[in-house]
Amino acid sequence: MTSKSNIYSLIFTVLILVQGGLYGQTPSKRKYIEAAEREFADKNYYGALLYYNEVLEFDRDDRDILYKSAEAARHFNSYTKAAEKYQYLIDSLKDDTHPEAVFWLANMKQHAGDYSEADKYYDLYISEYGGIDTLMTARAKKEKASVSYARTLAARPKKNVKLEKLGNDINTPASEVAGSLIRDEFYFSSMKYKEEKPAKLPFRDISKILKKSRDSIVDLVPGVANNRNNLVSNAALSSDGSTVYYTVCDYINGSDIRCNIFRAKLGPDDTLADEVKLPDPINLPGFTSTHPNLTLDSITGKEMIYFVSDRKGGAGGLDIWYSLIDPKFGFSEPINIREINTPDNEITPFYNKESNFLFFSSDGREGMGGYDIFKSVRTANGFGNVVNGGVPLNSSYHDIYYYEVQGGNTAYFSSNRKGALYLDDYFESCCYDIYKMDITKLELDLNALTFDKITGRPLKNATVILIDQDTGAEIARVRNDDGNDHKFPLDEDKNYLIIAQRENYYPDTLTLSTFGAEKSESITKKMYLSTDMMLLDVFTFTKIGKLALPGTTITITDMTDPSKKEIIEVNNLSNDFHFMVDRGKQYRITARKEGYTDAVEILDTRPYDKSALITVDMYLDKFVLQDLLPITLYFDNDLPDLASKRTITNTKYGELLTNYMNRKEDYKDKFSKPLSGTEADLVRNDFENFFEGDVRGGYDKFRMFIGNLLQELEAGNQVELILKGFTSPRAESKYNLALGQRRVNSVKNEMIIFGNEQLRQYFLSGQLKITDISFGKELSPPDVPADIKDERNSIYNIKAAKQRRVEILRASRNKATN
Repeated sequence: MTSKSNIYSLIFTVLILVQGGLYGQTPSKRKYIEAAEREFADKNYYGALLYYNEVLEFDRDDRDILYKSAEAARHFNSYTKAAEKYQYLIDSLKDDTHPEAVFWLANMKQHAGDYSEADKYYDLYISEYGGIDTLMTARAKKEKASVSYARTLAARPKKNVKLEKLGNDINTPASEVAGSLIRDEFYFSSMKYKEEKPAKLPFRDISKILKKSRDSIVDLVPGVANNRNNLVSNAALSSDGSTVYYTVCDYINGSDIRCNIFRAKLGPDDTLADEVKLPDPINLPGFTSTHPNLTLDSITGKEMIYFVSDRKGGAGGLDIWYSLIDPKFGFSEPINIREINTPDNEITPFYNKESNFLFFSSDGREGMGGYDIFKSVRTANGFGNVVNGGVPLNSSYHDIYYYEVQGGNTAYFSSNRKGALYLDDYFESCCYDIYKMDITKLELDLNALTFDKITGRPLKNATVILIDQDTGAEIARVRNDDGNDHKFPLDEDKNYLIIAQRENYYPDTLTLSTFGAEKSESITKKMYLSTDMMLLDVFTFTKIGKLALPGTTITITDMTDPSKKEIIEVNNLSNDFHFMVDRGKQYRITARKEGYTDAVEILDTRPYDKSALITVDMYLDKFVLQDLLPITLYFDNDLPDLASKRTITNTKYGELLTNYMNRKEDYKDKFSKPLSGTEADLVRNDFENFFEGDVRGGYDKFRMFIGNLLQELEAGNQVELILKGFTSPRAESKYNLALGQRRVNSVKNEMIIFGNEQLRQYFLSGQLKITDISFGKELSPPDVPADIKDERNSIYNIKAAKQRRVEILRASRNKATN
């Protein structure tokens, strides 16, 4: 069987027009037609095109000849000339005897990248000739869809790649293909050579394998491969670097070739020796085997050869096959890659073992117009989805022989797109040049955020697993006990499976594909986990003021099954607690904090038939008044009520304080009068500190105390205070006892008028009780001056001043009355 594609062959360009009895005479139209048809039958489409053009010189409107010349141009890949001929036939000559010309005109427009015109003529073919040839109609519909897809690709070119055609030391007007790196030198094949001593004329083009050395010298690869009069191409290195595989092809007509795969040892001096033709089942008689690519298989760990063949058992034309190479038993029976191959042609495979992608070219899938480069990931069960390489890698012309350098930042491929060198400038046909593609890796990362599905709150203590969806291999897993974010770096062109899991929760699963990513980005995915258990939120507060109370310990006891271990949790930073408990049970919740009374709640989950959120607020009681004690309030001499012997007074302490503070300078002057210099300054400073720190500061603390006292009373608690009154030793004891009592009474009066007399009701109801004790001068230290005649020391001495006071020494409460 002959090859059904001439993509890896290049048509010879020297046609000797003296063949076929045309030498020495003026050729007739009939002779030109015979020569053209002979060349077309031999698949020498270039020769046929030249002859048909000569026939058209006799009659340019000969519809049959015009159609045949268009067909020759199309087979010669001269898309522009073929389109011109088809269009003249259809639009100018109004020909309707060759309906397929409309289809091929659309196809040529498609190959040339003129998608609007291609769309128009596919529509014309379907509407005018859709019922004539069902297969051609189906293909027209398929290609019309491909045109739409090509427009989409063309509108979204990849911005992270840059193309560069290699220089003229590599590319020539002939075709150069199969660029790759072997031992850090650039190997490729070129069709710029001619047969030597052919069996029949004309001399046909043949290819040979060349390399560009490290010192930039381009020359033939030495050794056995190029020492022949055949087409030699497609050098591929074995995985151990010791052997080069390549293709040797023979012409079987003017266009078609048949190929076999060979291998040879690569010596230290890069010479190929000890050539061997690969045995059955790689090479089969009567079939083509070509485009070898060697790699270590990621699944089996064995060396594998990918290759192209038109043998039986394939999907259609040229297919990609693979075979495992066993050091002892040789090549396994080749396997057709069904996930990739189509009824058309798949060629030039290249496997990247770093990314597990198999790259190849196909003319049987939606693409830009000709052969497009595709890729498919190797999986444990075969191969994944086939993905178009996109623009600018692919064009409306033929793009083949993709090869990626290790690391994935550089690739080479061959294309006959616009800009490639033409072997024939008039026909704009042939040939392939090698292009280099610089790839800027996109920076992609994933942040998987975990949430509780019922509450929508961030879910800590979850683990997220990232899996390669195509291979099934686990890439990474991240557990976060402190938050709900889980971050991963991602690769381009991969399908991921993301699994979030947590104890007592059902997993959540998402898929993510980075195929088609056009720019670096951070991707956020929210994952919601559900549970059958009850969600319990506990919040702790102070009973007085209902303020958030951190630093609490929560204990949950399973009352249904006391053997269960208690759940104990402490939160020193805030007042919220989050638990999971079973349905169908009773629990005791205890909140405890040092200095507070325990709070206890009973939770019953038996009525619930499905998961739900329960919120429990717990209020802990603390008696804060005692923490503010003792409080000391200071008085001016013999106040309140000068020279009175009564034990009660109408005076409020606040009024006494104001007057007392107004005498601060008087106290300083009177006591420091006989003093001078530093001694006087020290005395005045001591009084300043006493009045501002002790006198005024005591009153400020007293008012804060009353505010807290009011909260206690408003909560329904009974409060008892003990107040003690003191005097200096200046007067007699009985007088001083009454004076101490009046001072306590003035403090009570101040408490009653606090705010809007808010405490009055609690005095009257007995909820607030005050026990007052007057000690008079009995507890005055012996060094406090008592001489009534010595006013400087008995009144204005700071020791005496500190004896004139009321102390709130103790506060106690009984439990709330409500």
